Amino acid sequence: MQQEQREIVEAFYDGFQQQLIKDYLLGNPRIVAAIRFMQEHIRAECTSILDIGCGMGWSSYEFARFFPGAAVLGVDISSGLIRLAGRMFSGANLAYTKEDVTSASFSLGQPFDAITLIDVYEHIPVSERSGFHHHLNRLLSSDGQLLIATPTPLHQQWLREHAPEGLQPVDEDVTLEDMQALALALGGQLTVYHYHSIWNTNDYFHALIERQPKYQKLGRAGKPARLTPKFWRLLRTLRRLSWRNNPIFEPDNLKYFLKTFFSTQ
Repeated sequence: MQQEQREIVEAFYDGFQQQLIKDYLLGNPRIVAAIRFMQEHIRAECTSILDIGCGMGWSSYEFARFFPGAAVLGVDISSGLIRLAGRMFSGANLAYTKEDVTSASFSLGQPFDAITLIDVYEHIPVSERSGFHHHLNRLLSSDGQLLIATPTPLHQQWLREHAPEGLQPVDEDVTLEDMQALALALGGQLTVYHYHSIWNTNDYFHALIERQPKYQKLGRAGKPARLTPKFWRLLRTLRRLSWRNNPIFEPDNLKYFLKTFFSTQ
């Protein structure tokens, strides 16, 4: 990513903090579905997880809780979001760092058993996918898993036609063929690819690429996915954010929170 574009992207996500806090507090169903998918498919014996594009750190934190034996590293291009992640979440097996994963100098020096991309791959410019694949190839362990959640081309096309303000500085289409090409670049197999209907039919998809597919129980010894309950998410925001920065004090958000308090989001 060129320096000028990198600065634009970083500034955009630095200003995205309130939206991500709101997603965490109220339970954005898109993110909830993605985290659950990944919790259910990451292998029980996983010892290291790289969460690329971790944002405010919610997904990294949920992975660290669900896989206590794994070291979890969340990375993001936004220094503001990484600071927020460090303020919101902590754990003996959890760390955050600022990184631009499209940079030629991007290097973490160790392979990971699982790499997660939640709403990230569509924000990698098509022209830079080859370099990104090179980084993933180096960072993924010899029997590692790459897990992806991203909008479908149907959703991207709808945004372009009806709600262009919902698009981000880089927002590409991601197809089945793209996932097959990524699997080939990593020397792996596309073992899961399915559409989800979150707000509209077929608006998101989940994918899993594995270098050495195994026949075993799903995820953490077959246990179902589990996220922090909404009540505890509320307490965390009250303890770690000033009231000025807490979206729960906006009337519409409080009303929605109370209405959906007993939901599974």
